[in-house]
Amino acid sequence: MTHPAREYDVVIAGGGLAGRSLAFFLSREPGLSGARILIIDDAGDRYPHRSLIYWHDGALPLPLTPAATFTNLAVDAGPAQRVLPLERHRLCLTSSRDVFRCLDDVIDANPQISRLDARVSRVRAHADSVDVALSDSRLVTASHCFDSTLPPTGITAPLLMSGEVHRVRTAHDSFDPSIATFIDFRSGEHHPVHFHCVLPLSAREAVVEVTRIMPGKAHTPDFSFEQATSDYLRKVWGVNEFSSLSVERGSIPLGIRPRSPRGRHVRTGCPAGAVKATTGYGFTRILRQTQHLASTLASTGSPDAPRPSPRFRWYDRPLLKMWEHDPEHAVHFMRAAFTSGDADLVLDFLDERTTFAQERGLLGSMPVTMLLQPRLWI
Repeated sequence: MTHPAREYDVVIAGGGLAGRSLAFFLSREPGLSGARILIIDDAGDRYPHRSLIYWHDGALPLPLTPAATFTNLAVDAGPAQRVLPLERHRLCLTSSRDVFRCLDDVIDANPQISRLDARVSRVRAHADSVDVALSDSRLVTASHCFDSTLPPTGITAPLLMSGEVHRVRTAHDSFDPSIATFIDFRSGEHHPVHFHCVLPLSAREAVVEVTRIMPGKAHTPDFSFEQATSDYLRKVWGVNEFSSLSVERGSIPLGIRPRSPRGRHVRTGCPAGAVKATTGYGFTRILRQTQHLASTLASTGSPDAPRPSPRFRWYDRPLLKMWEHDPEHAVHFMRAAFTSGDADLVLDFLDERTTFAQERGLLGSMPVTMLLQPRLWI
């Protein structure tokens, strides 16, 4: 059975963070106040609650109140930690539930935006329009399609970052609520290599994340995230009595090659490379990407996808290979990232917002000769 095509100015394929963020920013553009916008999202693809860790050095483009904010960063310096002050940045903790609620309040108040519960099966771009075919044979046409869905065949990532986030409560005062522990490898057991982040909510309550990075196609060895969390709290923090209030699980593909825009069919979010290849952080990067797309569409009528600097791809490639072939050296390299003592500079570097002169000084304090091994480039 065929259905007549419905026409829109903008179709957003995928209603996760990238899709919702784009709809939010489109709503805030006066030049697009009359645009007909459709969000297509499969209600069967549930978006579970996720704790989101992010940093910023200015006003966040969302009216979002984080659950916790930190101005001191504890970093792994080998056998002990170093506590570094954040002068410009703020490290924050929020939840995907709060972010989606913030976005949906604006989206649902806009009568020009509608939602459709469906699955996109194909997107075909033409010179002046885009056809979006749905799995139930319906057809939608638009001037532009912004797509954050994965292709039916999926995307192969060289690495997979997987982890668990435990919200724990201890029997005694154990945490300093002013200090966030960032990428701590002091787990006592590195097989497979894993690291922790600790974001205290109070002296007795914290969000504890355990993460590991493995080759995407590798056999997954037996590994208990729960046991790793328990061992870390006991050996590193001296916490023997605690209860787990909630548990989140998830995975993020790392090193996905960005898919180029095809005319009026523009990729967004993870398929467009918005997730940082070597860290898995993507929240503020997705916000910047979708805000830029909305702004350029409103001002020129043609969306301009932000293009990542080839320089940072050059930095990321050997480090990804190091995680794949020699994770112990990757640990050493990551620890060395903070030897400069300037945490703000490191966060700018991870955000791909540094100049070449700044990078030269930062990389000069790191074991960059590791990155020159031929196997890291082949």
